[in-house]
Formats: sequence, structure tokens, C-alpha cells
Amino acid sequence: MPNEVTYISGKGPVMTSMLWFGLIIGGVGLTYLIIRLLNTAISPKKLRSLQRLIESGHTRTAMRQAKMLMTRNERNVDAHWFLGEAYRAENRAELALVEYRYIANAMRFTHIATESKVRERLGESYLKLGQIDEAQKEFILLSKLEPNNADVQFKIAELFADRDYTDSALACYKKVTDLSPNHALAHCRLGIIYFKKNSFNEAKQELLTSLKLNPGDYTPHYYLGKICRIRGDRINALSYFEKALRDSDLRQRTYLERANIFFLEKDYQEAINELLKAVELGDSDQPAILAVRYLLSRCYEMVNDLGKAIEQWEWISERNPKYTDVPIKLSLYGGLRADDRLKDFLIAPKEKFAKYSERIVTLLGLKVHQEITDDNDVYEFSAYEVGHKVRQMGTGLCLVRIIRSTEPVGYEPIRSLYEQMRKINASRSVCVIASKFTKNAVEFAQIRPIDLVDKEELTRLLQKIAL
Repeated sequence: MPNEVTYISGKGPVMTSMLWFGLIIGGVGLTYLIIRLLNTAISPKKLRSLQRLIESGHTRTAMRQAKMLMTRNERNVDAHWFLGEAYRAENRAELALVEYRYIANAMRFTHIATESKVRERLGESYLKLGQIDEAQKEFILLSKLEPNNADVQFKIAELFADRDYTDSALACYKKVTDLSPNHALAHCRLGIIYFKKNSFNEAKQELLTSLKLNPGDYTPHYYLGKICRIRGDRINALSYFEKALRDSDLRQRTYLERANIFFLEKDYQEAINELLKAVELGDSDQPAILAVRYLLSRCYEMVNDLGKAIEQWEWISERNPKYTDVPIKLSLYGGLRADDRLKDFLIAPKEKFAKYSERIVTLLGLKVHQEITDDNDVYEFSAYEVGHKVRQMGTGLCLVRIIRSTEPVGYEPIRSLYEQMRKINASRSVCVIASKFTKNAVEFAQIRPIDLVDKEELTRLLQKIAL
């Protein structure tokens, strides 16, 4: 009996065999795909398990499980995400960054590893690693995904502010307050920027708004105090600064601000009291402590306690040898500790200073004729030349000015001395100082009948005086 052949829809036997072969191959492929998906997909239960492990601190276990999933499928986005989260929990930002960056570069986001979450984690990781530009790029991308997120705008503003991009920071902080009018810190930051721009009305408005929204923040008190100080409102300035002292981070700078108020009022002892409190807080804030100690040296200088002033200048010089005029101060007065006579001359009360001045005139070969100026730090009088003379110009009236200032003497004081000399018809003049003359002062005196006696020559003269 011949073999029986089955026909399907009029097709020949070859076509029938090919159809069956295709069905078998397709079934095998589908089965393989299903098995593959089952092996590589993370079930919701597994996801919750990984999340709980990380949240409970079992990060090493979470890492092992995430890596195991990645061995089955290296491109498993959720496995990379949880591995990054485990590293992040252990403060291993560099390793976490690798996982987050893999997801971002692949541009394959999931309902767990969303683009917003990945961008945020990237920004945080870059910040921890000090890569500010990269961090800002990620936060800017995040702000485009979430344009109404005030917190993201605030982070961008902070990054601009930290790098002194003031105008960009200002614009971003304004966006924050537009999106979230009750964002106290953004108002405070705006106030600080306006203050630095000398826009004091705008600064005050923002700072008061911040203070109203968050009374527990003492930074607005500090800047409001500075505004009042600049405007000459002493009472309100001290009141604001009193509250700012409650903030340990602001305390040292606040003492400095209060001391500035007392210094301008010439209440030097009160200023010294405030500055000593600031010194006790340490020197971790280098710019602040240098300013504190410099003002303290000026206060000691004003009360003629040059020994303590020198101590402050020496301390400053060790940290910053070129700080303002400290090198000049030390050059002028650094030897006072070893030279008691010069020190006594500089800190002597008015009556003793006058006696020193009269003895100096005698040593210059002059005799006092008439007192012109009698001041705490300037003694001026006319004198006649007798005996030994400083300059061989014959006898005649001489104008003498003795200055015990810590500042170098420049062109203007010597020019005014020359004008005064001509006014009283003196034939010459002498200027004695406890510091140095500037180049302009020396050049002016060289072509005129003016003798200049600086610190070095004064020191030699004082060694001959016994009071």
C-alpha cells in the first residue's frame, strides 16, 4: 500500500515540513526568551529586599546580591542602581558614581532608577568628590526635568554662589523664592548678595523676610547689624549683633563687628574687651582672626601699649608676612622690646613727652624760643640755633616739629612744615619722627632747608637723655 501523504491547504509535502520546523524553532526560541527574562528580571519582592537591606545597614549583603544579578545580566539597570545606593550608604562616592554614571550613559532608566533620581545622585556624588562643574551640570539637567522643583534651583544657586558667580546666583535664588515664597534660606542668601552689592534697602528687605520665616536663624541678625553699623545706627547695630552672638559660627566675626563700633567711638578699652573674646575662640577662621588681631593691635597702639601691639603684629606676621602694613609696623617698632628708652618715649604721657622733646631740641644744638603746638603725639615750637648746629647755616630762627606716630611720614606733613617755617620767617626747620620718611618726603626736603631725623637717629639721641 503506497505511503499516505497529508496535504495542508493544497500545499505540497515540502512546505508542510518547513512549517512544522518553523513552529518548533519558534517554540524553542520563545521558551529560551522566557527563561532568559525570568533569570534576568528583578522581581518586586527582590527589589524590596535590596531596598530593605540598604536601609537597615546591611550594605555588604545588598552589594553581593546586586553583583550576583549583574553576573546574569551585566546591563541590568536596577542592579546597577542598588549597587550604587549601597556604595552611597557607605560614603564611597567614587564607586557609587561609577554605577550612576553607567545608567546615565546608557540612557536606560526604569521606574526605580528614574532619570531624575539618577541625575540627583550624580550631582551629589560629584559634589562629594569636589567636581563642582560636573555636579552643576547634573543639577541643571535635573532642573529641566523638574522645572518647578525649588530645592534643585537652590542647589544650583548655592554652587554659583560658592564660586562667586554672584549675578547667576542672584538669578537662581530669585527663581527659588518665586517657586517657594516661604524659602527662608533663599531670602537670606539674597539678602547677603544684595549686601555685598551695597544694595542695602533690598538686602534689608530680604533679610527681614528671612528672619520672619525662620526666627531661629541668626545669620540675618548679623547682616542687619552690619547694615545698621554702616548707616551709623549704633543702637540697632549692637542689638542685632547681640542676637547674632548666639550662633557659634558667627560669634568671632560678630565680636569683631562690635569692636569696630567701639573703635570708631574711640572707646578703645571696650573694643579690646570684645576683641579678646574673639581671640579666645581660636584661629580656625584665618581671615577673621587676622582682622581681629590687627584691630586689636591698633587699639593697643591707640592706648600707647606698644608692647602688646607688637605681640599682635608678630603673631600676624607669622601667618601672613604681607598683611596690610604689619611689615612696616614691625620694621619701625620691632626693636622696642630691646630699647626701653624709645619705648618709653612712644608711650610717655603728654607732660613727659614734652620734656623729652625739649631735651631733644638741646641735643640738636637749639634753644626753645616759643611753643607752637602742644599735642599728645606732636610737639612743635620755634627755637634759636646756639652752639653745635645740625646744619651749618648760621644762627637764626628754626622751626622744630617732633612727631611720635607709628605711621611713616610722607610728603604732605613735610610740605606743611615748610609752609609753617616760611610763615614764621624761620631760616630752616627740623622734623623728628619715631618712624621713617617716605621717598617723596625725603626728595622734598633735600632741596629745601629742612633736616629730617628718623627713628634711627632719634634712638641715638634718646640714649643720651636721662629723665
